[in-house]
Amino acid sequence: MKRLLGVVLVLFMACIPMELQAEEKGLSFEYTGQRIEIDGATLYYSKEDSEFANEAFTDCGNYRAYYSDGSYQDYEITPKFIKVNVSYNKNFRNGQPEEEKYLCECDGDYEFKLRTDTDGNFISLDNYQGNYAFQFEPKNAKDVEVIKTQVTHPDVECVYSEDGIKIYSDIDQVKPILLKDVGEYNVCFEVDDQYYESIPFKVTILPKMVQLKLDILYKYYGQEDPSFEYDDYILSRGPGEDIGDYKLTVQSKSKNYKYEIIENDTFSILEKQEANREHTKHAGASEEIDKKEETPIKTDEVKTSIATHKETTVLNKSQSKITTGIQTKTFPYSIALMFSLLVIFIFIFKFI
Repeated sequence: MKRLLGVVLVLFMACIPMELQAEEKGLSFEYTGQRIEIDGATLYYSKEDSEFANEAFTDCGNYRAYYSDGSYQDYEITPKFIKVNVSYNKNFRNGQPEEEKYLCECDGDYEFKLRTDTDGNFISLDNYQGNYAFQFEPKNAKDVEVIKTQVTHPDVECVYSEDGIKIYSDIDQVKPILLKDVGEYNVCFEVDDQYYESIPFKVTILPKMVQLKLDILYKYYGQEDPSFEYDDYILSRGPGEDIGDYKLTVQSKSKNYKYEIIENDTFSILEKQEANREHTKHAGASEEIDKKEETPIKTDEVKTSIATHKETTVLNKSQSKITTGIQTKTFPYSIALMFSLLVIFIFIFKFI
């Protein structure tokens, strides 16, 4: 009897670990969206819902598959893990929905909304009924690096404009930069530091070229030079007072303009001549005087559009008038002469 009891006890103790081992060897499958069938099974049972089904289950859960001999196999369907990289949305602004604050990137096309719990941990709102397990990296909002939008612009080189130079950003909300004078500038856009980071860049504004056409400019030997200063620029000539031609140069009064003489770029000193020459003709003829007309300096602009420079006459002329010719006798003088001759003839005739 004692021997029989010992055998039953041994068999009982042996069955317990065998059952536990069967439980531990339950099958596990990852969710695929398809029915997961167990080979040879004729009936399926859901442990969570306590329901039997003739077809295999699809969703995640714990199940048991029964065979025709009455034996069974436990198995589970586990969620499919989806790794999601979370980054800060540089275009997010205060007042926009919180869900737009972060950007999510993962392999596959999944629809979910990112949320944070009271501790700042990321969670998803979705309709996948637990079949997908989204694993966010980083896991907490405080670990997401806030990246500002960089506002950049390439270096600029341009020519001066009377209206100023405006430089625009690709971002509509950023105010353009306005520069008014020639020079080199290191500039950056004025931005909201909470969302933007402005990167400095270089702007070079070059002088505007103005081409000048001058009329002939000269003086006579021994005279003073005319004034070469005008509203916007100053002319100058090479040194010397001898008769000949001297090169003219031009200097702008403003750094915004650069002038170039393209016509009549010499100043002439002419030989001093008599102011006039007389030519004697028949009595009563008019006089003929040779003279050189005054030549004003005029400035015309070519290729550019700025105000016309009004110049003044710079040359002087001296004129003198000499009256020449045969003097004409007056009528009273002729009458007196004839009367005197008549008296002489009468006196001679009377004494003869």
